[in-house]
Amino acid sequence: MGYLHWIVLVIFLGLIWPCPALGDSLFSRVEAKLTRFASNRATVLFVVAFLAVFVRVVLLKWLPVPQPWIHDEYSYLLAADTFTHGRLANPTHPLWNFFDTFHVIQHPTYSSMYPPMQGAILALGKLLGHPWIGVLLSIAAMCAAITWMLQGWMPARWAFLGGILVLLRFGISSYWINSYWGGAVPATGAALIMGGYPRILKNWRLRDVIPFGLGVLILATSRPVEGFIYCVPVAVHLLWLFVFRRDSTRRTNANRVFLALAISCVCAGGIVMFWNWRISNNPFVFPNAIEAREYVISPVFVWQHPKPPPSYPNPQFETFYTTSLPSEFSPGWAGIKTISRTKAFVFWNFFLGPVFSIPFITLPWLFLDRKLRLVLAQIGFSALGLLAVVWFHPHYAAPLLVNVILLGMQGLRHLRVWKFRGRAIGISLVRFTILAGILTVPINLLFFMYPAFAEYWVTPGESLPPNYLLLLIVTSLILLLWRFRRGHAENVGGEARPASSLFEFGLFVLAVWLICIEFRNKKPSDLASQLSARTAIEERMNKLPGEHLVLVQYSSKHNVHQEYVYNDADIDHSKTVWARQIPGLDIKPLLAYFRNRDVWVIEPDEIPIRLYPYVSQNGQSFTLLQPNDESQTMH
Repeated sequence: MGYLHWIVLVIFLGLIWPCPALGDSLFSRVEAKLTRFASNRATVLFVVAFLAVFVRVVLLKWLPVPQPWIHDEYSYLLAADTFTHGRLANPTHPLWNFFDTFHVIQHPTYSSMYPPMQGAILALGKLLGHPWIGVLLSIAAMCAAITWMLQGWMPARWAFLGGILVLLRFGISSYWINSYWGGAVPATGAALIMGGYPRILKNWRLRDVIPFGLGVLILATSRPVEGFIYCVPVAVHLLWLFVFRRDSTRRTNANRVFLALAISCVCAGGIVMFWNWRISNNPFVFPNAIEAREYVISPVFVWQHPKPPPSYPNPQFETFYTTSLPSEFSPGWAGIKTISRTKAFVFWNFFLGPVFSIPFITLPWLFLDRKLRLVLAQIGFSALGLLAVVWFHPHYAAPLLVNVILLGMQGLRHLRVWKFRGRAIGISLVRFTILAGILTVPINLLFFMYPAFAEYWVTPGESLPPNYLLLLIVTSLILLLWRFRRGHAENVGGEARPASSLFEFGLFVLAVWLICIEFRNKKPSDLASQLSARTAIEERMNKLPGEHLVLVQYSSKHNVHQEYVYNDADIDHSKTVWARQIPGLDIKPLLAYFRNRDVWVIEPDEIPIRLYPYVSQNGQSFTLLQPNDESQTMH
């Protein structure tokens, strides 16, 4: 985070200090109406889920359906395609070495190496028309589940507010909605667990075990390791309550609930073991362990040492596993400290950022709240697990989103009643946080859709021009002087006029708008807007008659993160088959196997990308081209 973030934030805090409760007249009216609406708890859940879908669909013109381009995304899409074919795994192809690719195992089955739940969600979307529909529905489920979770911990109005803030931050421009990596699915599982937990403790009813058990199942089949670590504090606390704190009047209900919880956990473990057995032929071997065993030489945990490199089946694997992955971590304490700092910053920047860090100034109060001890214990326990592993992406920590939101909303509740030397500045901080969370969304979209808008506010070095700071300071001073003038009028017996309150409210919104320009995302929705060259070529192939075989010919300088060789679950019946040209490996068996297909060669490292018909060494062409075909070069 640049120093300008802090300058802008200090300017605003300096404004709030002498002017508490800015815009209180209009804010109070809006808050009263939302409080009445939030009391309809079931309706609120439906509205939050509906808004998550509606808002993102409305923005499709500017944020189109994302195209896959990360290794992991194609692996999840393979799982989705496998499920839509009515099976959990695919038989190994006889020519598998030409189709071998990242994060996809070829033995003992041809399958994604990832847990099944994200693939199942994408499969649902595919059945409805497109895999991304599954992503959209998972985001809607996450927002509704977190809202429901918050309803079990705090008043309904704060739960509703929390669901809306989650939608705004993670349901529009986040990569969780604009890619196929996932994140929303395990967050939904964690929300069901943490939403069922207080309800179980309150009533010990069997019906509250259902969402809790469903959450356990979702975590076990989406992020099994992180999910297990996340569930340990909950399990320990429930077991302790069951053994030592059972009320004799509720003992029978507690016995039934605990038995139901045990059964749900056993079922979740059984499903995971069955999945492992179908993919790896061993219920105790996870599919990703196969890739780690055969290819990965980098340490998985920070205290481990690299393994000797095996013989890799193609040059791209050798580059990825011996150069790209090891470059992300240096052994020793220096490397551990560096990667730990990087993880902490990535976590903070994704889940909180400068604006949503404001509620955590009440962290000392949160530590004293007995109800939140379990929430804090989960964060600490999960953080140790995440720090122990070398690699990190925010969706690895997806279950902790629930804890962050729960602590943040509780922090806002404490902050709202905070007074410093008689000044109610906490309520302005709360309103600023909420308003900034709302206004950041349109600002990100404006920066993305209108380059001229971005050029006006941001100089080429990503710094803010002097006219921005001048406007912010002038706006703040006008608001400051206006507040003093209005306060003096009220002290001498006058009443605030509606026009005066509206003017103050408008100045406050303008100040927050200017602050949000600095807090914008640097690259809003870049995942949603990126159309990979592979996708463009595949769409073009699908429009041509017949079936196609594309031979991917990489150069020695190929970027291994731009992979082209990914295929559907049923390779032989795919419209387009992508195969890897491997130096020293005879390609004739592949050509003979697919002799009825048009054969193409693509050179993705050329500028522009070259796509042309394959011709054998004896001059025989394996494809038919029209004389005026323009597909030989992709611009």
